[in-house]
Amino acid sequence: MDDGDRRERNGDTRRIALRLLYDGTRFNGWQVQKFGRTVQGEVERALEVLLKVKTGVIASGRTDTGVHALGQVAHFECLNDIELQRLCIGLNGIMENDVSVLNAYAVPSDFHARFSALRREYIYLIYNNRQRSPFAKDRAMWHSLPLDIDYLRSAASHLIGEQDFASFCKRASAYRHTVRRIDEIEISRSGDFVTFRITGNAFLHNMVRIIVGTLLDMHRNGKDPVYLNEILAQKDRIYGGPTIPPWGLYLNTVFYDPPLDTLEKAF
Repeated sequence: MDDGDRRERNGDTRRIALRLLYDGTRFNGWQVQKFGRTVQGEVERALEVLLKVKTGVIASGRTDTGVHALGQVAHFECLNDIELQRLCIGLNGIMENDVSVLNAYAVPSDFHARFSALRREYIYLIYNNRQRSPFAKDRAMWHSLPLDIDYLRSAASHLIGEQDFASFCKRASAYRHTVRRIDEIEISRSGDFVTFRITGNAFLHNMVRIIVGTLLDMHRNGKDPVYLNEILAQKDRIYGGPTIPPWGLYLNTVFYDPPLDTLEKAF
């Protein structure tokens, strides 16, 4: 009897976290649904093929249809003694090429991809040129009017800190607790691409897309940057700007203590 068989017979489990990269274009979001292809469904299918047992995975947060991830984290319970490197290679050989496991980690038994997360960082990417680019399709939102980066930074500065973001979330979720903390908003330009990098403890449904949509709407209408304080004070979704498209949004990084890269890992 090898160690894997002994582990399964004794019911011993270990908890493993995966760092995932995916193109959300052909996915109906993260969460398994009755109809439609999802990232969770794709990962769980591959785990079942590789480990020969149904395995559920829990993510740091759900991403919507069309949203991408550069560093999604998900954990699962494993009875199998498969090596972490072989786990990554095996899963990547099974899954379709729009999702990939970047690394796998042996995490403590009390680690939880969602509840152990300290902060999350999202990126929203805008292609800012008078003419659209086929190379930005499904990767960035096209915005044809010139953008004043200094103005956007000034307006965004009013969002820093712990505040009630009821004006910046999907109305259906507004009945829940809507206080969140934004630690940093960095806005930069490289050529025709404008990047919004937003870091906070947690985010409401559609919050990043509405924040960026509101900043763009204020820019277009010539609002004073301090007007953002009025939108926050209203605590009502109707005062926020539009929910811009999902294909410019990326879940970039999820932060834990200790950092995942300090733990036993595949690579």
